[in-house]
Order: sequence, then structure tokens, then C-alpha cells
Amino acid sequence: MDKLLCYNRSLTNLAVLRDAGLSSLDSDYICPLCMRSFSKECVRQDITEEHVPQKSLGGIPLTLTCKDCNSSCGSDIDVYLFESIQRIEQRAFLPGTDRRVSMQEGDGRLYGTLKVGENQDLLLNIDTKHNNPKTWNYFHDNILLEDSIIDIQDFPLKQDVRRSSAAILKNAYLFLFARTGYTFLSDTYYDSLRKQIMNPDAFILPERLWTFQNVSVQDGIYLTQDNHYRGFIIVYTLKLHGIHRVCVLIPTPKVEYLSACMCLRTIEPHVPIRILSLPNEDFLCDATAIARLKEWCYGWSLVF
Repeated sequence: MDKLLCYNRSLTNLAVLRDAGLSSLDSDYICPLCMRSFSKECVRQDITEEHVPQKSLGGIPLTLTCKDCNSSCGSDIDVYLFESIQRIEQRAFLPGTDRRVSMQEGDGRLYGTLKVGENQDLLLNIDTKHNNPKTWNYFHDNILLEDSIIDIQDFPLKQDVRRSSAAILKNAYLFLFARTGYTFLSDTYYDSLRKQIMNPDAFILPERLWTFQNVSVQDGIYLTQDNHYRGFIIVYTLKLHGIHRVCVLIPTPKVEYLSACMCLRTIEPHVPIRILSLPNEDFLCDATAIARLKEWCYGWSLVF
């Protein structure tokens, strides 16, 4: 990723919007998550490359956010999404999904690693150096016997549905920002989405804006062809040991979040929805493309 090029394209986007009278934003750079302004002199120190999705789940540097947002999202929401995916894969016993485990008998607890092979064969590895010798001897002589049934417990992973959901929404939002800039995402309508990302514990947005269900289209950004949930559908992939496809709806300012969610809930499983690929145009620097995108976001015509 060329950080300077990304920064300059964002500046151009802001300039085009101002020149066309489409925005009053006046700043060198605005973090898309917290919407704070930064001068050009602050870019090197305060603006960072943002991996989308997070690097631990196969993401690449795609856009820029401020150092504070990058750091807080990493510790507050991204780690929860990572461990949610890790938990899904552990439950499926995917090859390579080794996990720390423990076994307890009475007051004694033995720690080890459960390794999952290519054929999903399991190998329990006990590191005797990191266990109480008396506990290890007791388990070796009385519990870990041939054909014995052993109660093995995984070490708990961080679980928080709201925080994982916030990370999923953040990825979709930044995918959209990387393509469309401030053209419509600077609207105060998206303050609720940004607040949900930055304050994941609060119930700011309704559930069901995203799904892990099977998605039959390629990764990308799509325009919905139904005004009941008019907006953008962002499809992207998370990669750990397996592949996990995510589909997220980000409505336009013409549709309330709750209304869009209610409409999505009425769609039966396996019923296709009509979408249109976002045209491969420069929505950051091309004034004509920017104006057309703005018109689509604030109108009702389904033609782009």
C-alpha cells in the first residue's frame, strides 16, 4: 500500500466534493472512524495503515485510520472476531486448529495441547516441564490409560457477540470507504454505525445487518435493487485455517437501520435478492462518478 498515494486520493476526494458543493468538509485528512481532522504535518505520526479485514484474518492494508482508532479497534473488537473464528474452527476440528486444553481430576489439573492432524486425527501433547510433577505422575498412572475416556476442556476464548459484530461492521464500512471516500459516508446518518464500532457494548444498531450464511457471489461491493433495504451489500472473506464468507448491509441515508433489518428478516433462506455490482469507476477522484454515486445514495431510482 502506498500510504502517501492513499492520503492524496482522500484529499482529492474532499476537494472534489467541496468544489461541487456536495460537502462542507474542510480538512487535510479525516479519520473515517472517529471523523477527527488531521493536518498534513500529522500524517506520518498520527495516521496509520489499516488492514481490512484485520491482518490476523487475511486482511491487507487498504485505507488509513488514525493511530488511536487503529489501536483501540484492535484490542476492543478485532481480537474478539479473531477468537470467534478460532472457536468456529476448533469446533469443526479443522486440521491445524491446535488448542490449549486442560484435564481435571479432584484437585489436580493437567495442562497440554490438543493437536489436529491433516486427517483430523487428534494427538494430546503434555509438556511435563510446565506441569506439577506429582499431577503429571498421577494422570500418567491413573487417567491417561489406553482406551480410557478423558474429559478434556478447551481454554476459554474471548467471546462477545456485540464486539465481534462491531468488527464485522467495521470491515464492511472500511471496504466501502476505501472505494467511495467521504462522498456519502461523511453524512451524520453514519454516526450511529461509527459509534457502534467505537462503543461495541452499547446497543446502538439493530442486529441482523450481517450474516455468515452461504454467499454465492464474489467478494465485492453491490448495490441493492430493493428500496426497502436500499444500500450497499459488502461481501468479503475471513481466512484463518478455513474460509469464512461474510455479507453485510450498509443502508443509504434514505433508509432507517431498523427498517432495513426488519425487511432482511422477512427474506426466506435460499431466496435470492437482486443486486448490482458497484461499477468499477473512480469514486474518489472522478467528479462525474462521485456526483452519480451521491445521486444514487440520496434518490430512489434503482438505476445507477
